[in-house]
Amino acid sequence: MKVTLTVKADELKIAQLLSKFAEKYRMVYKLNRQAEGYLLDVELNSEDFGELIRRLNHLKDAQFKIEEIRGGGMLDKFNVSLTRTNVDALIGKEGLAKTDIDPMDGGVVKVNGEIWLSRSADECLIKEGSKVRVIRIEGVTLIVEGVNEK
Repeated sequence: MKVTLTVKADELKIAQLLSKFAEKYRMVYKLNRQAEGYLLDVELNSEDFGELIRRLNHLKDAQFKIEEIRGGGMLDKFNVSLTRTNVDALIGKEGLAKTDIDPMDGGVVKVNGEIWLSRSADECLIKEGSKVRVIRIEGVTLIVEGVNEK
């Protein structure tokens, strides 16, 4: 199975993960630097793909997106287009800070009509009423950044 992913992660952490994983699971990979993050091409058994995803999820501050999956047999006949669902669909969405989002205590935001606990991605104070964008999700807390209005 061949998989292409875009990855945003610390270079040393992703290199260590891939090196150890490739050795243990006999995976072949190619990591190319892009303007923002890396393009990762991997060739591995379909059974090991889930383990790779699990390990990527455990990298601190890492973000990834599966761009393409190609394999033998029936998988070649499908156009794989992954759609984020449930809470993952909030990543990239904009909302409104309903309270100040303090670096220590966090705050509350409204995104897609729902109220969520939140923390600032850059440990800066975000004022109540400011527009925010969801960067990632940790547990039941949205990690947000302030959006500069033009």
